[in-house]
Amino acid sequence: IDEVEDMDAARDNIADKLGVEPERLHELMRPLEDIYAIADHVRTLAYMFGDGIVPSNVGTGYLARMVLRRTVRLIDGLDADVELDDLVDRQAKRLDYENRETIRDIVRSEVRKYEETLERGSRKVEQLAEEYAERGEPIPASQLVEFYDSHGLQPDMVTEIAEDVGARVDEPDDFYSLVASRHDSGEAFEETEETDARLGDLPDTEELYYDDQYRAEFEAVVLDVFERDGEGEDGGPVYDVVLDQTMFYPEGGGQPADHGTLSTDDKTVQVSDVQMRDGVALHRTDEDPGKGEFVRGQIDMSRRRRLMQHHTATHVIGHAAREVLGSHVRQAGAQKGTDSSRIDIRHYDRISRDEAKAIERVANEIVTDNTVVEQEWPHRHEAESEHGFDLYQGGIPPGENIRLIHVAEDVQACAGTHVTRTGDIGTIKILNTERIQDGVERITFAAGVAALEHVQRQEDYLNATADTFDVSPQEVPDTAERFFTEWKERGKRIEELKEQLAEARASGGGGGEAVDVGEWTAVIQRVDADMDELRATANALVDDGKIAVVGSGADGAQFVVGVPDGAPVNAGQVVGELAALVGGGGGGPADFAQGGGPDAEAVDDALESAPDILRDAAEA
Repeated sequence: IDEVEDMDAARDNIADKLGVEPERLHELMRPLEDIYAIADHVRTLAYMFGDGIVPSNVGTGYLARMVLRRTVRLIDGLDADVELDDLVDRQAKRLDYENRETIRDIVRSEVRKYEETLERGSRKVEQLAEEYAERGEPIPASQLVEFYDSHGLQPDMVTEIAEDVGARVDEPDDFYSLVASRHDSGEAFEETEETDARLGDLPDTEELYYDDQYRAEFEAVVLDVFERDGEGEDGGPVYDVVLDQTMFYPEGGGQPADHGTLSTDDKTVQVSDVQMRDGVALHRTDEDPGKGEFVRGQIDMSRRRRLMQHHTATHVIGHAAREVLGSHVRQAGAQKGTDSSRIDIRHYDRISRDEAKAIERVANEIVTDNTVVEQEWPHRHEAESEHGFDLYQGGIPPGENIRLIHVAEDVQACAGTHVTRTGDIGTIKILNTERIQDGVERITFAAGVAALEHVQRQEDYLNATADTFDVSPQEVPDTAERFFTEWKERGKRIEELKEQLAEARASGGGGGEAVDVGEWTAVIQRVDADMDELRATANALVDDGKIAVVGSGADGAQFVVGVPDGAPVNAGQVVGELAALVGGGGGGPADFAQGGGPDAEAVDDALESAPDILRDAAEA
């Protein structure tokens, strides 16, 4: 393969030397080629899943998904009686991976998903192929990419399905390049705005927040002030203040910036945001403290403490998730807050309620162990050599020396602020788990005082519900289930009574005006009820062989018209004319239609006009 440029030409040459037809040689060799391809793909999958890659629709996860789907396709093409998870497990065993059961679960889950998408995709191809066949046009490349991307359908599969309905396929030479271009990993750096020339002349801000993360006060000199006109909440100016040193943590790593104040002898300004640009911290304030002024900074420590608890808890939750779900779990993103935070993890399946409880339990065991949260600044290469590239789950920091945070057995490169011991977190409460995209699960949680506040709110909801039911909180689940069951049964009974009432009206017990419409009888009746009851009444009249015109003024003006088979009246046309008389509109099929308008007082007048409208419709 490495020595030829054109495989088809090489096969033709070999076939000629062997004295066989090229088609016969291809027929003999193709199954063997597929078998070797399967073996190679299976080893690749074992490496990928063993090293923690989870199938998804972006980056390496997408590559893993496509390799697996191609392998399934090759196995199906050979009609081989083998299970893909068995083949991958053999390779995982040979490669000495310890997470073999997790690898099997990933493969089984992904094969199941592929089979489901294939079934849905095949039906869509048939529908689309019929449309293009009718137009005499080929299925375009863009549709091929969509089928491959969304349903895993190879171009040859689309071609095969399309040919069955007489459609053609336009397959481009660069098909797989088109697919790959849709799944860029999205990790390229965004271009920054041009920095102010003055900003480039300023020295880097000295970062004091790493020295003592519980320190709330500091002193500094204002080096410069940048006025931002029209960016305040009231349309007025705000100011970006540059200090020679700061205790304010700037936004970064998913952690919001600190808030607080800067004070001179004459004024105090509020700090609402801090951003780091090219080593210079910009403190967003509501007033200008004055360039060259000496200021006293005060951090909002209540907010800082909550952020520290949540940031350290993020590390703890990530570690606990790996303990419970498997070593393949990797962080895909995180956002810290003061009331709750979230961590997104790469995982091949939904997180069950029992798994979430187990993660929460492991996380709180780490909290109660009250271990020291250590920070160190080793050289990058030393850190990578000792801990591997899992250090960078929260992103790759710049610089030769990187800050590592040790929380229990978890070690990550991290620039955020943290508590000094895990016990300082207080407690961790998982609030919710959800799938945000295929292969990525989101865990939302609260830590410290925020966790306590959440539990108290839940208790308030429970107690309020218990008071409404007039039972104890422990009895709420059974009581709610009983009420729900009774409500459903009552709803069914109401529907039955509505049908019985409708039948009684249809048989003459509910009044209404009977008029002749040619050889047919129409019943025109006012029933001030909801639309369900109007429909039931109309259906009962139609079942009795009568044209039904039923009106209501209970909620605006509403009409339902039902027509038996063979009657010379279009229900949609009649409803449209009736609805117009009450300032509205309506329509529907010829046998059953509904509509209405806002003028409930005009219902009787509209129903009085119904006989003429019906007769005109019949004559038309």
